[in-house]
Amino acid sequence: MCMCHIVICSLPCSTGFSHIISQKFLKNAITQTADAVLDRMERVTYTDWFDAECEQATTKKNSAYKRMQERNHTRKAVEENRTARKEEKRVHKWKKKIFIEQELKELECLRNNNESKSYQKLNKSRKDFQPRTILCRNKEGMLLSEEDDILRRWAEHFDELLNTELPHQNIISQETCHVLPAKDEPIPTLDKVNNAI
Repeated sequence: MCMCHIVICSLPCSTGFSHIISQKFLKNAITQTADAVLDRMERVTYTDWFDAECEQATTKKNSAYKRMQERNHTRKAVEENRTARKEEKRVHKWKKKIFIEQELKELECLRNNNESKSYQKLNKSRKDFQPRTILCRNKEGMLLSEEDDILRRWAEHFDELLNTELPHQNIISQETCHVLPAKDEPIPTLDKVNNAI
């Protein structure tokens, strides 16, 4: 018996709710409730100096580095890597310089018009870049950094969490799933149960 079955068995039964609900229904109910209660938070993306041109220079440098390693550091490969690194640094410095100059112009305009916004922008510009690293540990304690491996590990985790045998599961049987209605309370409808979930 899985954890979902126990949750379903503990719900009150009604005429249209006497069968076991599929995991898909339960998953949808949990996600909808979580979205309603927790509210989704979108990632904040800042328009910084690193754009497509910078990304292209970095990709070119990385491929030159890989070629250099594949060719066992031949002179030509080493020189290609060196020039690609120089070009990447040149592009990055140039883009960063333009970005900083634009930020200073905006800051000057804000200082003349609105002091509080200028201080907010100044404080934001003082903070260093902190990359978002998404890591996860596998069962052996090794760090996983690849997105596919992390998603696979989370799937394993929740599969183990929701589909494990509990020590008191042998006590729960089909008879315990049938709940006798209270004397004064009417049997809840499927809509009421959906709203409660």
